[in-house]
Amino acid sequence: MIKTVCGTIEDVFDSEVRVIVDRKASCEGCQAAGVCHSFTKKRMDLMLSRPPEHVRRGDTVVIAMEGSSVLKASVFAFMVPLAAILAALFLTQAAGASVTLQALGAVLAFAVSLAVVRRLGKKIEAPRIIEVIHEE
Repeated sequence: MIKTVCGTIEDVFDSEVRVIVDRKASCEGCQAAGVCHSFTKKRMDLMLSRPPEHVRRGDTVVIAMEGSSVLKASVFAFMVPLAAILAALFLTQAAGASVTLQALGAVLAFAVSLAVVRRLGKKIEAPRIIEVIHEE
């Protein structure tokens, strides 16, 4: 299943375009949208590959992403850091470390997990522009 959302081109570069997407539109139908939106910006700022057709600032674009990619991104972003923190806490506690060392281990595990998430994220199919609607 392919998920699509519309955005507006903010900047055009040689090989990329900067697209702004209203988060409300992209999260429509998600049960957790109310919780997420209280912690995040109302708009997403995306850098996407420039489409082959001519585009300019202000054009509306339709962006597509595979449903499985959305699921993978969510799992990577939320579950990998959580698993790293819990593993660090369990290991340091089992080793009899002090609470301070347990906390430091959890923070270090979180930092390492962010690097892992970044690397895993590169394996996910990136969103792509499938249609350009030129503003007149």
